[in-house]
Amino acid sequence: MKNLIFVFLVTFSINCFSQDTITTAKVKDYMDKEVCVLGKVVSFKLAAEGKFTNYINIDQAYPESIFTVVITTNYLEKLNLKIEDLKDKNIYVKGKITTYKNDPKQVPQIFNPSSIEIKKD
Repeated sequence: MKNLIFVFLVTFSINCFSQDTITTAKVKDYMDKEVCVLGKVVSFKLAAEGKFTNYINIDQAYPESIFTVVITTNYLEKLNLKIEDLKDKNIYVKGKITTYKNDPKQVPQIFNPSSIEIKKD
């Protein structure tokens, strides 16, 4: 009986912690899902004076962007990140894929991701 419970718990925990790692080409297939996106930081826009929203474009620069990380200045501080240090690096971004409701292009994004990590080559 103990072995059966152990197998059940291990199987359940693997499903709970599994994470899909996808490229930016596939983000539209994962709308409203928690994933890990892998891509290269090609451009960014820092928050203007008095503003708090920063933008990181992955794989293609604005206005041709196909995926954007939207992150507040406070959240950058919480993750201990400087956007400038990410330029031209491949990164993993973990979070839920969404779109901004007023965006006519409906560019997929992650708002305040749960983690951003630089890919080790």
